[in-house]
Amino acid sequence: MRCIITPGNDDPVDADAVLAAHGRVECPELELCDLGPATMASLGVVPTTPWNTERECTEDELAKQISDMLDQLPDGRPCIFNLHCPPYASGLDDAPELDATLKPVIRGGRPSIVPVGSHAVREAIKRYQPVLGLHGHIHESRGAQKIGRTLCVNPGSDYSSGVLRGVVIELAQDGSCLDFLLTTG
Repeated sequence: MRCIITPGNDDPVDADAVLAAHGRVECPELELCDLGPATMASLGVVPTTPWNTERECTEDELAKQISDMLDQLPDGRPCIFNLHCPPYASGLDDAPELDATLKPVIRGGRPSIVPVGSHAVREAIKRYQPVLGLHGHIHESRGAQKIGRTLCVNPGSDYSSGVLRGVVIELAQDGSCLDFLLTTG
């Protein structure tokens, strides 16, 4: 069984060499990866955050990295986006709004929730119409949404309770997405 890992923005860049040296782990960051019926494009970088993590860039830089990678994809080849940041305003990117001191903004007695995903990722999904978008980054936004023909999923995570969340995807022989199951374990 293949083990493919894409680091996210919270993962130190120093970890890349460790992953690359491992004989059983693939880490195709900024690369296309053949999955048989589909090709996967992976990128762990996110737009600039208030936390200034190691894997951040501007929306324009993110858009360029995505297009540079996907321009290598053969025409008509089914593609899977493995992009850490979810698309903007997809419901997979809802998080508490923060003030200048990084404290949650309270409106009407409750935290204000706003979309914080990537405009570049949303535009890439609209442009390339991958069969599937695998996302993370926003731990509070577990779910699945369609953008055009693309099924986008964010399994969410719950680090505070030590619960690992994931998603199992079933691909057809033609590269299309047959089904998915959000998991908790």
